Amino acid sequence: MIKYTVRKKLLIILFPLYCFSQDFNSGISLGISTSQVSGDQLSGFNKIGPRISLFLNRKINWYYLQLELQYISKGSKKNISNDLDSYIDNTYTSFINNYRFHVEYLGIPLSIQTKVKSNLLIETGTSINVLIKQKEEIDFYIDNSREVNKIEYCYFIGLLWNIYPNYYVNARISNSILPIREHSSGQTYRFNKGQYNTTISFSLYYKI
Repeated sequence: MIKYTVRKKLLIILFPLYCFSQDFNSGISLGISTSQVSGDQLSGFNKIGPRISLFLNRKINWYYLQLELQYISKGSKKNISNDLDSYIDNTYTSFINNYRFHVEYLGIPLSIQTKVKSNLLIETGTSINVLIKQKEEIDFYIDNSREVNKIEYCYFIGLLWNIYPNYYVNARISNSILPIREHSSGQTYRFNKGQYNTTISFSLYYKI
């Protein structure tokens, strides 16, 4: 009798959760990210890497709420010629011919999406990313002495096109809210508190 009562209570608790979970859509996305690091004086989205995510999506009234678990690669890259105008992070680098800055994150983006057309949605949200790898290479010499913050906070905006049933193309631009690390000089000026990740990603979403 006691066992039956416990099972009944568990069923009462779990059944609504089960029904609630049925309202979610889930899926996977695969794409690329192009990135630069604001504040290192190297312009251009020259660093290319993967962006992969799993997602849960639910419609709530007029908008959709989406939660993701993502892997993303960011950083900057530049093949620098020996001219008099070459700088990295405000440092004169006419002697440097090659520079690569590579960081990898596991993150949790949370976004709100709403339709603007039958097959087009806009999105905005925030993401918390945890650093899992860092590599900085100057003229093929590895120098990781300037560590990146372990946690990155981002905001992003984007578009989703429904190109086929259950298939969406996503374009998203993201930027760090706080610096990922200080400038090498340690100097700050007004809103320029250090280096920031800026990323443009393109992904294909598949809704299961």
